[in-house]
Amino acid sequence: MYLLKRSLYICSALLFSAFLTGCDSGSPPAKSWKYAAQGILSADLSGESEKAVIGSIHHGGSLWDTQKGERLFNWNHKAGEYSTFRAVALSGDGKVACTTEHDALGVWNADTGESLAFWRAPDKVLALSVSDTGRYALMSLPNNTVSYFDLKIGQGLFLFDHDAPVWSLDFSAEANRAITGSDDMIARVWDLSNGQLLHQFEHKNQIKSVAISPDGRYGFSAAQREDTIIWDLNSGKVKRKLDFRYVNFTAARFSERGDKLLLGTFQGQLHLIDVNSGKTLKTWHSKPRQFWGASASKAIMSVGFGRGNTYYGLSSDGIMGLYK
Repeated sequence: MYLLKRSLYICSALLFSAFLTGCDSGSPPAKSWKYAAQGILSADLSGESEKAVIGSIHHGGSLWDTQKGERLFNWNHKAGEYSTFRAVALSGDGKVACTTEHDALGVWNADTGESLAFWRAPDKVLALSVSDTGRYALMSLPNNTVSYFDLKIGQGLFLFDHDAPVWSLDFSAEANRAITGSDDMIARVWDLSNGQLLHQFEHKNQIKSVAISPDGRYGFSAAQREDTIIWDLNSGKVKRKLDFRYVNFTAARFSERGDKLLLGTFQGQLHLIDVNSGKTLKTWHSKPRQFWGASASKAIMSVGFGRGNTYYGLSSDGIMGLYK
């Protein structure tokens, strides 16, 4: 039921975005690569965007070298079958990847492609994030909880309660704080050393995108077509309210120093934000593979900072864009 609800939400938003193709603003990608034949269900980029993991619609999971646009490994949970990965994640250091199919959790060595572990989650995994070193995972479950999970020993450490499903979550670099965004219209910040709730930030609509800066100082939350806010997590107060009230955000990531925020939208735009001023420094737009049909979708599913003032956005049509 939850996946059906999520799928209907995404489909309706993407249909709406198709009518906005002619209204895009900003620069196109400097370069792009095709990572999937028809499109993708899930995606994540490593910390410096040197690797990307995807769950494609028709060909299971795969890991990519973003610098060369080359496929490194194919990953599936059963030999001879393509797995349907609706949630995937990469560690910040790019060394560990996770793939999920229902309650099955695969852990992979992203350098060699070898399987490291295979665990069973308590229930179907709705959303997934992996810590910077690949030791821990945050997994959203259908019973409105998020499991803080040790990937090395296959054991849950804490269970975080919400009042509705969680569709976005993120770790700080040291895995000492996490942020979760729920359909109960609340973004929550957690202390991962003791499992305690540090802050909760209320919105007026369902929260679809959250992020936390590597040092755990700032948080970001965006509700569906509602307020988009950068939070000071030390004081628990608003740092900046961004001027994107009617934009649906699908991806967010802070820079390594926490001074920039990169955002991706349902309509295929990327926005680079200055955290201190809240100003938009630059805007880009992705280009769909075609204007109609399954490959017309261009929602940004993962964003990342590259080296030398480069930026990456991976869209739902399976296209990776390099932006400058």
